[in-house]
Amino acid sequence: MEPKVHSTMHPVRPGELPGVRGQLRRVGADLTAGRNCLWLVTDALVESGLADELYREALFGHPVRVDVPAPPSAPTPGAEADGEAEQEEDDWWADTDELPYLDLPDDGFDLDLGWAFDGRRPRVPAPRKETTGLRDDPHSLLARLGKELSVDPDEAIATLLAPGGGRRPVIGIRAWAETEDLRTGTGTGTAVDAGTARTRTRTAPRGAAVERLFRLLAAGVKDSGLPPGERPRLLVVARLRDLPESLPDELRHGLGDTTVHWWWGALGRLDTATAIASILDRGSDTSGRDHDPLAERIRRAVRSETVVEVCGPDLELARLLALEWDGAQHTLGTTLGRCLARLSDPFPADCPPLRRIGALLRPGAELRPAWAKGAVVSWEGRLRVHVGVWHPATPGGGPAPVPDGDIRARLTALVSQAQQRVLSPWIEEARQRLAVRALAHLNRPVATLVADYADRPPAYLRNDPERAFLELQVGELLRAHVSGALALPPRDARLLRLLVTTRNVLAHRSVLYDRTLDELCAELSQADLRAS
Repeated sequence: MEPKVHSTMHPVRPGELPGVRGQLRRVGADLTAGRNCLWLVTDALVESGLADELYREALFGHPVRVDVPAPPSAPTPGAEADGEAEQEEDDWWADTDELPYLDLPDDGFDLDLGWAFDGRRPRVPAPRKETTGLRDDPHSLLARLGKELSVDPDEAIATLLAPGGGRRPVIGIRAWAETEDLRTGTGTGTAVDAGTARTRTRTAPRGAAVERLFRLLAAGVKDSGLPPGERPRLLVVARLRDLPESLPDELRHGLGDTTVHWWWGALGRLDTATAIASILDRGSDTSGRDHDPLAERIRRAVRSETVVEVCGPDLELARLLALEWDGAQHTLGTTLGRCLARLSDPFPADCPPLRRIGALLRPGAELRPAWAKGAVVSWEGRLRVHVGVWHPATPGGGPAPVPDGDIRARLTALVSQAQQRVLSPWIEEARQRLAVRALAHLNRPVATLVADYADRPPAYLRNDPERAFLELQVGELLRAHVSGALALPPRDARLLRLLVTTRNVLAHRSVLYDRTLDELCAELSQADLRAS
């Protein structure tokens, strides 16, 4: 989803993200293999316009295609006037199914039945219309498909399957745009009470036209015996509510001629980090003053990873948070609340319990309504509740609510995971450098020191004490330094204590304070400049 950001920024187009490209490749491969594709997306993707962009990327990658246009959203001025006249005429008519049945003798005399109309118009049977079902509605799905093929609606399927038709097209349909109100059966109409102007319209279920097209094309392909490489194929991009509830599973368990793709786990950590990279780069120092590039690099990496971990695959929220948050831990909760309030749609207050951790290839039946609303996502192969479900939104200008213990614990866990991912490699690299330098500052034989301070000395290095010493962890090195067995220079000793503190904080899923993080970044940068 695309937020309104600074005009000088150039956000990455969603179609350029690696996760999106991967799903587009899978959809394209199925279409090339001769299979229909149903691509299910969330409500937010349609509202943001991203679903339409994905549809175009998938469809226009094929040289032979039919982009079925959406039906007109509003009647033409002439049609609107005709509709009012038709409504006025329909006020005289009623569906005969609504009238009482009277079994009276026909003796040729008029009878006073005692019916009083109280000034209302009588309701008389509406005339029956003989219809074919396809030609009556010029805006039906088959009618619009036939128009693109320059044939009548009744001939659209036959034209797609006609012998000698050459390369078969990919037929693209945006299911969320299929808003036609289909009347079912021959002779059904609109029953209008002349006194109260109540209208009852019989309509087909939502998505019935798309389902019918799937079935008609499947039956036609089966009868024609076309091989997979020569079949016309459907590409339907839809939300769950655009289709009959059972259709996705029926197509998936069908004859193998249709593949159902879900917008489920499509975006990963790399996608979100790529989407916010240009935003984080906008604040680069251009003053020409001396600064510490390595320390800034680490702080930027921590900030980026925190945004990614908190927002997950929600690109709109990630861009807003990257734009608004200054990187300080004590302002994260307040800024996150403001960003959640700026999203286009609020998240539901609850979602079904996640009875498993690992994510499957598609959301289960109990999770699908929550997935459609964006409340449950698949993130890096695991199920996850969107942060907007449990973190309160703070409208601009309003007081920020005091988060309860559960909210603080959830946010702390996410920030701690982000800090671990960034800082753990730096801690390990600094430990290795310290251990190498410490070999020159031993007050005891190296074999004795390893035997006294190594909690789990590696058995395969029993005959190589120097290599075993290089494997000592930061806590073991600090104990040796405090006891006097190791005499580190003051700068190395300060870095060692900071590494131990950082490791202990992150090991308990806590968060480093801003001051500690700044000190660690500065010490890592200085240690990187010292000779080993």
